[in-house]
Amino acid sequence: MLEAVGQYGPGYKGPSYHDLRVPLLASTKEKVMVMKTKYQAYWRRYGCTLMSDGWTDRRGRHLINFLVNCPEGTYFMGSVDASSHIQDATMLSELLDSKIREIGAECVVQVVTDNASNYKAAGKILMERRPTLFWTPCAAHCIDLMLEDIGKMQQNKSVIRKARMITNFIYRHTRLLDAVRVTIGGDLVRHSVTRFATSFLTLQSLLKHEEKLKLFFVSPSWNTANLAKTEAGKQIVEIILSSVFWNGVRDCLKGGKPLIAVLRLVDGDERPAMPEVYVAMEEAKQKIKEHFDNKERLYKKIIEIIENRWTNQMEQKLYRAALFLNPGKYFEYEENHMDDAWKFQDAFNDVIARLVPDQELQDKIAEQGTNYKASRNSFGKSMAIRQRTTLNPSRF
Repeated sequence: MLEAVGQYGPGYKGPSYHDLRVPLLASTKEKVMVMKTKYQAYWRRYGCTLMSDGWTDRRGRHLINFLVNCPEGTYFMGSVDASSHIQDATMLSELLDSKIREIGAECVVQVVTDNASNYKAAGKILMERRPTLFWTPCAAHCIDLMLEDIGKMQQNKSVIRKARMITNFIYRHTRLLDAVRVTIGGDLVRHSVTRFATSFLTLQSLLKHEEKLKLFFVSPSWNTANLAKTEAGKQIVEIILSSVFWNGVRDCLKGGKPLIAVLRLVDGDERPAMPEVYVAMEEAKQKIKEHFDNKERLYKKIIEIIENRWTNQMEQKLYRAALFLNPGKYFEYEENHMDDAWKFQDAFNDVIARLVPDQELQDKIAEQGTNYKASRNSFGKSMAIRQRTTLNPSRF
């Protein structure tokens, strides 16, 4: 908007107070309602997900944003101050249920919240109250908790603390920050949607610019600067020139980098994540093992952290059912994991039994699932087999 104002040049007159409050507001509201109507038609036909995103403002209020997600896009429903009953699972379930009724109970397939115990209890109440509904903990929050646990490991804690010392020192001093930006060609700190992912992304950025940072902090321009003579400046140089620190950064990223890739998948809008996230996490665990040269004593604790968090996440059968309906991933997984491939069709049948009350229709869908798994009838045609990896799972 500001760029457009600048391009207009001198003489531009902004909208008046009245214009902002009356005609422009009414026009914007009308556009939003048109968008909502388009989304509602999609929700009624294909179903949708109600998402809650809790946060605390500067006044200490616990606010919850409510959003409705479907492949067509995400719609913001509104925000609620839930400070007085955020710890009360029954009240939370009532609040979530009111939003379900507002959307249309027949449209909502699942509710996604964070992984806290109060939300977990509220989700359980909702699923008991609404027999066709699923509650699912947020996968991005789950992965962020994994990264937090990995960051707390003794060998990683010191590395992350020193990395923060470097970035805090640089970002506190404007001239130094400008010089570092010129040296590395951009910003050093890389922000993410989750708190602990930011720490690992910043480690990744530091490692990428390791040599440039070392050269900068031994250059004449740094050595003649007043900051170089301070105790804090000397401490930063000592860290940056320490091979122990950089080896620690590499080891920390061996466990964190594969999880960041999964986080990008579940937090992205390019394609539905649920059909892919199960396999993505399995691949991430395998990469972590390879990063540590398959030495169990080196990766064991990290894998334990992941599995402890992920087991609770994978209790939700929607993930396995979604993988079953993703031919591009499922058939490859089935080929490589014959012993446990059965549980995906089993989860699919359980999901159908919950979503579809009509038993006759349940049987028809289950039969199609069996034909799909066995590549029978139209699922066995050469075109269908080719398109397993080329078509979006929802179109297949």
